[in-house]
Amino acid sequence: MNRTGSMAWCAGLAAVAVSQLLLVTALIVLPQWRAQQSARRGIVTFFVAGDSSIRLWNRPIDSAVMPGLIRRAEQLDSCTRIRLVLSPGVPWGVVHDLVSLLDETALDVELQLPAAARS
Repeated sequence: MNRTGSMAWCAGLAAVAVSQLLLVTALIVLPQWRAQQSARRGIVTFFVAGDSSIRLWNRPIDSAVMPGLIRRAEQLDSCTRIRLVLSPGVPWGVVHDLVSLLDETALDVELQLPAAARS
């Protein structure tokens, strides 16, 4: 191969490597970005997994910090809404405990139940 052909191959491989890097970065960043879009619309979203773990957008938190986060949201903007998104298999006792934490807020609270199982 001549020198020009080798340089073309190198440039092509570099372009493929950069494209793959951009794709992998997008696959990592895009879900986080989408999860936080609700915050820009004034919605604080708590996700509750089947194992009762809680995530604020895409970050794990302890349920004990929820009241403080909600008070802070109230102070920042009284139009903020709280959304509690439940995964299938969350025990109703856990849901009851979380809803009781939300009873003391003046903010609007939404409870998003999991989709019904299809038979």
